[in-house]
Amino acid sequence: MKTIFLIGKIENRIMNYELRIKNNKGFTLVELVMAMSIFVILISIAAGGFINILRNQRLVIALMIVNDNMSLSMEQMAREIRTGYNFSKVSDSELQFVNSHNQVVLYRLNNGAIERVMESATLEKIPQKITADNVKIASFNIEVCGNNISPDLLLDSCGGGGGVNPPRITLSFSITSAEPDIERLKIFTNIQTTISSRVLI
Repeated sequence: MKTIFLIGKIENRIMNYELRIKNNKGFTLVELVMAMSIFVILISIAAGGFINILRNQRLVIALMIVNDNMSLSMEQMAREIRTGYNFSKVSDSELQFVNSHNQVVLYRLNNGAIERVMESATLEKIPQKITADNVKIASFNIEVCGNNISPDLLLDSCGGGGGVNPPRITLSFSITSAEPDIERLKIFTNIQTTISSRVLI
């Protein structure tokens, strides 16, 4: 009887042990290490993608700011050119004319910026930069054609019309940002506009 009792006790212990093993829910050390490894890999991929998105957004915003600043500079030039006369293309990147206040004005490319040069009362030429510091002009080309008020300043005929067309000025720019990352990537925006003088001959 004692033996049966002992066997029954041992069976109870074995069953209790098996039950304890079945009821103990958890992870082994290997499972935990594997889960952590996968988690770290996924987080590092996501963080790298997020950093790349932020960098690209910064570049796009810098290019948008450059385009906005250049649009303002072009609008300033166009406003003055529309009311000007006696246009002269000094070089491929220099335009000289007389504005509505009868002042001689010269627009030119100098060190990656557009400058407006005017003569002072003492006939001293005063250059003034009209593009923002974050704008870098890679190229500036000017085409002038039509008919001037002064017969001494001859222009191209712009493809015919018998020389009766008012002056038309085409300004072409290739611009980029002065930010080093954009310069390194060599991202340029090409902008062109044509302005016709309102001063009739």
